[in-house]
Amino acid sequence: MPVTTQRALDYLNLEWPAYVPAIKSASPERQAEFLQGQGYARLADLLAHIAVWWEEGYNIMLATLEGREIERKKYDFDVFNAASVARFKDSSEEQVLVFFEENRQKFLTLLRDHPNAAQEHRRVANWFYAVVIHHGGEHAFAASRFLTLDWLTNDWAEYIADWKSLPAERQQKFLEKQGFTRFRDVVAHLVAWFEEAHAGITGFVNDPNYKHPSRDIDAFNAEVVEKYGAWKEEDVYAAFESARVKLVELVKNLSDEMLWKPRVQSWLMGDVIEHYFEHQL
Repeated sequence: MPVTTQRALDYLNLEWPAYVPAIKSASPERQAEFLQGQGYARLADLLAHIAVWWEEGYNIMLATLEGREIERKKYDFDVFNAASVARFKDSSEEQVLVFFEENRQKFLTLLRDHPNAAQEHRRVANWFYAVVIHHGGEHAFAASRFLTLDWLTNDWAEYIADWKSLPAERQQKFLEKQGFTRFRDVVAHLVAWFEEAHAGITGFVNDPNYKHPSRDIDAFNAEVVEKYGAWKEEDVYAAFESARVKLVELVKNLSDEMLWKPRVQSWLMGDVIEHYFEHQL
């Protein structure tokens, strides 16, 4: 979970300002599909959810930086999220957008006034990660170049190290939830899908008529675990790193036109961003 002031600034200056324009530039059908997948009836409801968490995080971070005591809450996320939407149920989209932008600007001011905040205060770093960075991936509308590279060079880059740092009980719970007996099998699964994304995108870049082989997902996943099962654990981890780096280089070198092709977006959203949340530690 790497958090630096610069990473937070990049999200606030690059990813989040482009978020609403990207959604609103899509067709009504695509917007409706996205909002349904996110679990919201209106774009205003989704933005209220994001911005109220920003407001919550900002107040806690500012208190921390100013040395003020503030209550440590145990959140019922469903209740908090429902209250966020209810708070703005009678507000127009334009009104929610104003609130959204006000809170983005508050974060920028906070970082201007406290440039080392994320490095010096763990609580501040945790909140920046949760509401600015993590939320950027969790509610992603598109695999922008920034978002895709950020996820590949930060969270995915530290995925194995983050696993190793977990206590044994957390590791066991994660494996049970994921349906794997060994972490190396999770990593093998990820290697295979990184490689599929690379092959699918490269094939399409080289030939617009390229058709990637269809997969029986369950059978493919089982084959991957069996294939890598005979490898040494460190070799599986090395394969993950190699596949990750190859994707980084591919995304860096895609033209803007190619990056935004629906087929390329589908691969990047599915195997870089959404897949992280499916296998989040």
